[in-house]
Amino acid sequence: MQIKFNTTQQMDFTNVWYVIALNTSGVAASGTNGEPYAFYGNQNQNWTNYSFEIIVAQEPGETGPTAHLIQFVPTQNPGGGPPIKSPVVINGLSNSAQFNLNPNCNGSGTQFCITIDRHIFSGIAPTASPSPSPSASASPSASPSASPSASPSASPTASPTASPPPAISGIWYVNWFTVTPGNPPSGGQVINAPGIGGPNDQQWLPPNTNYDTSTGFDFPWTAVAGWPQAQTPPGAQIAGGEVINTP
Repeated sequence: MQIKFNTTQQMDFTNVWYVIALNTSGVAASGTNGEPYAFYGNQNQNWTNYSFEIIVAQEPGETGPTAHLIQFVPTQNPGGGPPIKSPVVINGLSNSAQFNLNPNCNGSGTQFCITIDRHIFSGIAPTASPSPSPSASASPSASPSASPSASPSASPTASPTASPPPAISGIWYVNWFTVTPGNPPSGGQVINAPGIGGPNDQQWLPPNTNYDTSTGFDFPWTAVAGWPQAQTPPGAQIAGGEVINTP
């Protein structure tokens, strides 16, 4: 599978985190349509509909942008309620054959592409390292805090049995948004997201709502006039995205 992320101006990997959120469970949480919205991307919202997240950024000390994969692992709720999700940084994948980033796909600096071996979304839990407990995010009524840090060095080593295998389905949901950089494991604020509500949107759906990974497809989408614009940094304004699948 290849996922593309497009911006209206040249990408700024230093001042912007580019986030691709995935729900690979094939299940929509109660009262939702299954889409992993930016609004849900924080501990207050328990990462609703988040299975994995890809963060592309250039962090201090790096010579260029790097893609990192984060898994949201459900753990037992001490209060007896629904499972609590914890972000887990998956180490050892960045720019590998299974998880490869092209930071300038179109040659104009306004698009990156991630080429993925879909097998990495099943059976990766035994090699995962849990990140520290997320700090509290903003009130759900405000622009939510962003997703956990992409830095794999922020995570202590876990035992192989620390994380159960993730729920995997042939039906995936995908979303795209940009956030300000932040400290591990929580980022800054959401800058731009698809939909009329921008960072707080919970209605937008790509033209192809979910993606059946057992079939071949090429589904692009483009931003619509009237959506909120990111004033700064300029490279945070989303122009569209695309998912290409080869079963």
